[in-house]
Amino acid sequence: MDALRHFPLGARFPDSPHAVVSSLPTMADVRGYEEKEPRVIDALRSGYPRFVVHEFVQRLIDFYLQQESLSSRTAVLVPSRRSADDLLGWLGRGFSKLEVDPSVYLIFCDASEGQRAHELQKFVQHTGCGISSRQAEDLLMQHGVMDARFEEETLSGNAQVAVDRELAGLIGCRESDVLVCSSGMNAFYAGFRAVQEFNQSRGRTAWVQLGWLYLDSGKILEQFLEDGETLECIYDVRDADEVFKRIESLGDSLGTVVVEYPSNPLIQACDLRRIAELVHRLGGVMMVDPTIASVYNVDVLPHADLLVSSLTKYASIEGDIMIGALAVNPDSAFYGDLVLRTSSFYMPPYKRDLSRLAYEMSRAPEIIARMNENAARLCGFLRKHPAIKKVFAAGSEEPMNAATKTDVPGGVVITVEFVGDMAKFYDAVNIMKGPSFGTRYTLLCPFMYLAHYDLVTTEEGRAWLRSIGIDPDLIRISVGEEDYEAIENTFREALDASMV
Repeated sequence: MDALRHFPLGARFPDSPHAVVSSLPTMADVRGYEEKEPRVIDALRSGYPRFVVHEFVQRLIDFYLQQESLSSRTAVLVPSRRSADDLLGWLGRGFSKLEVDPSVYLIFCDASEGQRAHELQKFVQHTGCGISSRQAEDLLMQHGVMDARFEEETLSGNAQVAVDRELAGLIGCRESDVLVCSSGMNAFYAGFRAVQEFNQSRGRTAWVQLGWLYLDSGKILEQFLEDGETLECIYDVRDADEVFKRIESLGDSLGTVVVEYPSNPLIQACDLRRIAELVHRLGGVMMVDPTIASVYNVDVLPHADLLVSSLTKYASIEGDIMIGALAVNPDSAFYGDLVLRTSSFYMPPYKRDLSRLAYEMSRAPEIIARMNENAARLCGFLRKHPAIKKVFAAGSEEPMNAATKTDVPGGVVITVEFVGDMAKFYDAVNIMKGPSFGTRYTLLCPFMYLAHYDLVTTEEGRAWLRSIGIDPDLIRISVGEEDYEAIENTFREALDASMV
C-alpha cells in the first residue's frame, strides 16, 4: 500500500471518485481552502462531502436546474421528503422544493441572494441530509449524463442484514435497535431531534455539552435549540467535581447531556459511568458519540440512552463512504419514548453505500487491530521526540472507565502539540493530509484550521482556545496499517525538519 508518500494538491486516496479525503499538502493549501482561493478550490474534484459539493452531485444539480429552466438558482439535493420539509421549515420563506426524481428533491433559491444560498448549504452540512455521490452517479447514468459507473467491490448478499447484524454485535444491542444513517451527522441530527421532542413533551429545557464537540455537532446544539431551551458547555471533562456540580445544579430542568467519548481533538475521556449515573438520577438523557475511538474499540452503550456515531471512520476503512449509525439502548428508561422518534427523523443510506459498507466491514476488525498496535507504538515514539510538547491519546494519562475492547484503549487517533514549527512539520511530512480519520492509511489533519478557521486566525480566538486547553496549532494523527517502521521513519524525518 503506497500511502506513505507525497500527495499533490487535490489528489484522492483511495483513487476513487467516492473518496472522502482530498490532499491539502501544505499549510498554504489549508489556508487557501478555507479562504476559497481558486488555485485550491479548482484543484479539489472532491473533498469531505458535507463541506465540498461532490463533482457528481454538482453535475446532477446542474442537470436538474437546466431541465427545470432554473439556471439562475442555487440548489441542493436531498433524497427524502422528510429532509426537504425539515430544510424548508428551518430556512423559512424564499426557498422552493421540487421533486425531480422519485424521493429526490431539489431545494433552491435565487442565486443572487448570497446569504440565503449560504444558509442552504450550511443546513445540509450540519444535518448530513445531502444526496450521496453514489446515488448521484446512478442518477447521472439514468439520465444519460454519464456512460459508466465506477467499479468497486461490494457485498453481493443482503447488505442491510449484514450491516445491522455486525453493528448490533459491536454496539451491544438488538439489530432492531440500530439505525444505519446516511452520514454520522445525520445520525447526530436525528438523535438530537428525537431527544429534543421527547424533552419538550416533559418540560425539560436544559442541554449540557461536555467537552469540545465536533464542529457540526456543536452547531446543531447552538442553532437548533428552540425558545426556552438552554445550552451549558463544560469544556474540562476531567474536572469531575466541577462537572458533577454543574449538572446537579440543573435539577429537574436537565434534559440531555451530550458527550463525545473520548473527546475530539484532545482524546480525553470523562468519567462516563459516574456522569451517566448522575444524569439518570436527575431524569436526564445521555447522548454519547464514540466516533473518535469507534464502536470497535470502546463500549459506551451501557452508559448511554442514545448512541450516535460516524461509520465513515473505521467501519468504512477505505475512507470512501459517508455513513453513520444511531442506536437506542434497550435497557434505557426512555427506550419506548426514543425508539419511535429516532426512526421518524433519520435518513437511511443509499443502497450502494450500504453494500460498499458491508464489504468493508467484513475486513475492518483485522485492519483496525493493526492500526491500534501501530498507534500505541507511535505514541511512545512521539513522546520522546524533542519537537513534540505533548501527546494526547485516550488512556494515556488516566484509564478510560467505560469498557474498552482492546489492549490499546482509545483507538488509532493521536493529537500532538509542537515545540518545533508546526507548519514546517506539516509541509514536510509525506503522508495524506486532509480531514477525517479512522482510515486504513495514515492521515494527518490540522484540526483547528480545518474545523474552526475563524478562531485560529484571530488573536481573540486563539486566546480563547488556549483558555479552554486547546492549542490552535495542534495536529491530529490517524495511524494506519502500514509497516510501523516506515510510519515512524516518515514522522521522524518531518519532526527533525521542523526543528531546523
